[in-house]
Amino acid sequence: MKTQSFDILEKAELPPAQARAIMRVMELEMTSAHESLATQADLGALGAKLTEVEAKLRVEIKAVEATLSRWVLTCILGQTAVLAGLGYFLLARFGK
Repeated sequence: MKTQSFDILEKAELPPAQARAIMRVMELEMTSAHESLATQADLGALGAKLTEVEAKLRVEIKAVEATLSRWVLTCILGQTAVLAGLGYFLLARFGK
């Protein structure tokens, strides 16, 4: 491919030095683009990390869920006690 690209540049009547410079720039760009691409190993490692983070989040969600359930139960029991007390007060005060 290098020779074909170089031949194309020379056929476009570019001086050989300029054609070589253009080829060098193209090679550098392709190399830098290739280095920034993720490999399958990179994606596998990322998948493993995501699985680990997901497992930790699930544990944290379960802990928050349990805490929230306790708070809701406590609020319901507290509200029931307040309403029962209010009902007792009203019956005792106005029930006679």
